[in-house]
Amino acid sequence: MSLAMSRTPADLPDLKSLEEQQRALEEQIQSIRAEPEKILREAQEQAATIPPPDDLADRRRQRMFEETVSRRQIRNERRTQGRSLLLLLLLLAATAALAAWVVKLFVA
Repeated sequence: MSLAMSRTPADLPDLKSLEEQQRALEEQIQSIRAEPEKILREAQEQAATIPPPDDLADRRRQRMFEETVSRRQIRNERRTQGRSLLLLLLLLAATAALAAWVVKLFVA
């Protein structure tokens, strides 16, 4: 009886805090017990998942480069075709002038 009687209301918060600590420790124990299963499950998921390609950044850079180059190539092609058209017109004019000169020589 002396133990039951010796408890004071000041001892109750100590008991409550001890119970809370006990619950916290039990929760930690449960979470620690679940860790191996969690780690195993994560390892299985990781093994089943295809990793991203290592050259993803290189692919992006290559695609951007090709887009830029293709725009430049289009501009260069148009410029080249314009020059070629001018040369074709000059060639046709020279051919027509030569043909006219030859005709003029044979007629005269």
